[in-house]
Amino acid sequence: MEEAKKLSEEEFVIQAIKKLRKEPYRGIHSVYSGFNEAFRKYFGTNPVEATNRLAAEGKIETRPFKGGVMLFLPGEAPKRPSAEEIIKIILGDENKNLSEEEFVIEGIKKLRREPYKGINSVISGFNEAFRKYFNKDPITITSKMAEEGKIEILPLKGAKGIMLYLSGEGPRGRKTEEALKKILE
Repeated sequence: MEEAKKLSEEEFVIQAIKKLRKEPYRGIHSVYSGFNEAFRKYFGTNPVEATNRLAAEGKIETRPFKGGVMLFLPGEAPKRPSAEEIIKIILGDENKNLSEEEFVIEGIKKLRREPYKGINSVISGFNEAFRKYFNKDPITITSKMAEEGKIEILPLKGAKGIMLYLSGEGPRGRKTEEALKKILE
C-alpha cells in the first residue's frame, strides 16, 4: 500500500462501516465483521483505542455487544434509553419508592425481552439506572442477592456485564441435567 493513498483512521472506520454492513443492519460488529483484524493489519495499531477516540469525538457511534462492540455512523445507532427512562420503566407509572432488592427484581422483570428470561446488567441499562437511583454500585447488592438465592448471576465471557435472572430462571445446561441423571442413577 502506498503511503500517499493510505486512509486516515477515521476514513478507514467510516468506509469499513459502509462497506462491511449487511442489509438491513446499520452497523458492523467490530470482531465478527473482520474489522478489528483488518484495522490491525492496515495500521499496525489497536482498533479499540481508535474507535473509542472516534466515538468520543462524535465521528462514529458504538454500542456494547456480545464479544465486542457494534460500530455505526453518527445518528444511525439504536437509541438507548437514558438512566432516567430505565428508572421510570422499573418504577412503573406509580413512581413508587423501591428498596435495592425490589429494584433489582423489578429491573429483571421489566427490562428483559421475550424470549429471554434474564438481562445483561450493562446493555440493558440496569447498572447505570441503579447507580443513578441509589448512588451505589449495583455489584454489591446483586452479589449479595445471588448469595442469598434471591437472584441468579451468570458471568459472560468476552462481554461487558453479567446476566441477571430471577431465582430459578437461569439457564440450565444440558450437561447439568446429564450430570444430575448420572449421579442419581
